[in-house]
Amino acid sequence: MLLGQLTGCSGGQPRQVAIVDSDGDGIIDALDRCPESAFGARVDSYGCSDDADGDGVFDSLDRCPETPRGVLVDLAGCLRDSDGDGVADGLDRCAGTDAGVAVGADGCPRPTVATQDSAPEPAPVRLELDLHFATGTCRLLPGNEAVLARGEKFLRRHPVTRVVVEGHTDSVGPAAWNRTLSWKRAETVAAIMCRKLGLPLEKFEIIGYGESRPVADNATQAGRERNRRVVLRLAETR
Repeated sequence: MLLGQLTGCSGGQPRQVAIVDSDGDGIIDALDRCPESAFGARVDSYGCSDDADGDGVFDSLDRCPETPRGVLVDLAGCLRDSDGDGVADGLDRCAGTDAGVAVGADGCPRPTVATQDSAPEPAPVRLELDLHFATGTCRLLPGNEAVLARGEKFLRRHPVTRVVVEGHTDSVGPAAWNRTLSWKRAETVAAIMCRKLGLPLEKFEIIGYGESRPVADNATQAGRERNRRVVLRLAETR
């Protein structure tokens, strides 16, 4: 406690009064709006601790005394980061991001870029032609015009340097004969496409798979009909 002297207006004898500063911050209790400031804390002229960064945490308790204006802070005066993504809540536009997710400066997940290894392979560009041939021959039966027109339209829409023409059969008959028959049927279709499109036969690669690549059950009539087919495939997708 300090003692001071007050002199009355009449000029009488000075009167001693007690000057109390309970928290020792240099501001007497009579003027101190914060009479319980922490010992040694810097205070303003009202006896209250300074808050230089305006985050609501007094400098004497602020572990992060230079936080940006307007951001949310915790009780220690440091940036609050509720989801732990490294971006303060006040700047985080995607609060609640899952742990471990990479985020940008705004706290939102970064877009994933598919690598060459992870990118899915493009679906092959192909067209199956349900053509009908005379039994055991490569002679097309009447009524295939609409199917052949689809093949022509397909090739005009996808102009490429080479086209693969695949021939397929069912499992009836010897496997070696079926391979030969499928090749001859594919050759017939390639020749028709060459004529319609005005292309040299060299642009077509002809393959006879025979019965080796069925798409249906050869034990049924419907399955055998599906397996007797010719496929047009762009060479670049092989």
